[in-house]
Amino acid sequence: MKDTYLWKVVIRGLLLRCPRCGRGKLYKGVYKMYDRCSHCGWVFEREEGYWTGAIGVNLVVTELIAAAIVIPLAARQTPPLLLYGFGLPLMVLIPLLFYRHAKSLWMSIDFILHPTELR
Repeated sequence: MKDTYLWKVVIRGLLLRCPRCGRGKLYKGVYKMYDRCSHCGWVFEREEGYWTGAIGVNLVVTELIAAAIVIPLAARQTPPLLLYGFGLPLMVLIPLLFYRHAKSLWMSIDFILHPTELR
């Protein structure tokens, strides 16, 4: 598989588009997802428990962002109360804000690992 193909699929995920065709939208509301792509018909939820991978993606991204912000503050001897006041809301807000992209990126990762051809 070519690197450009991999990046194309990942970019589709970041843009909340179908990883298979890149044209269909994934969401019809803030958190409500379509069942399948309106353009190519690809079913988004492949099996029961499919979104467990998306939870993992969301967790890893949340931890990386929070660590990138909180660790430098802690290294500068920031008072603990300020660290908690800043770090704890981050741990709640980031997963909520990144939820749609985590599901979309998980679908892109799964599509890279298990590609299907367009009809």
